[in-house]
Amino acid sequence: MVNHPFHLFLASALTFTVTAPQTIASGVDDLSFGLTPEETLVSLKFPQAGDRGTTQSSGGGGTRGGSCFTQANTNLRIVAPSQDTFTATANPSLFVYVPANRGVEGEFVLVDGAGELIHSQTVAVPEGETILAIAVPTDVALEPGGEYAWAFAVNCTIDNQVVGSAVEAGLVHRELSVEVTEEIEETNEPLGKATLYANQGIWQDTLMIVASLPEQREELVELLGSVGLDQFSDVPIIFVGTDEAGDVPLAN
Repeated sequence: MVNHPFHLFLASALTFTVTAPQTIASGVDDLSFGLTPEETLVSLKFPQAGDRGTTQSSGGGGTRGGSCFTQANTNLRIVAPSQDTFTATANPSLFVYVPANRGVEGEFVLVDGAGELIHSQTVAVPEGETILAIAVPTDVALEPGGEYAWAFAVNCTIDNQVVGSAVEAGLVHRELSVEVTEEIEETNEPLGKATLYANQGIWQDTLMIVASLPEQREELVELLGSVGLDQFSDVPIIFVGTDEAGDVPLAN
């Protein structure tokens, strides 16, 4: 694993002036997920954090000089069972919760394992609470086995002062076995693919698929609830960087 202090680089990479969060992932150095062959998935319940090794809180965020959010004690959140997750897709969507706000601007940045900024973009943010699913663009495909970190920040102006908040997380593009990859590719049902990804501890791809199927509302509620994210079950999801939810990739 790399030793680059991702959180320091990401904080400086953001064009918004936001104090670096104190309770954020230090990068992908501490990733220790891994499922044993005996572990199986029941329905769309993601394997519990205790079964995947050490995880980190998905909360966190930094604010300075007030809050852009309309309700007290609310902040940006990574929508994941831990601060660091896996994907098996070259262009995953990364999910972040944005509370109801006073009108903010958003920015997304992605950093590779060498600490190089490989992508940044501004993101339109609605004033109502929402979950943004921000897609890694096709011209920035993640390398198999690659380690990355990403951040999302918002800012607003209060009393003529710019204030903001940010969250950061680690991400690894995990290479699946040939057998699992073939099984995923041969599975026609999206929920079947989601189940296979979940069994491998691949959170981003599991959530991508289930969130892109609005008719599968119960499955989304079950998936979020299985990792303690029940509070997000009724929050609308907006896909950023895809033409529509149905464009979300369902396999490698």
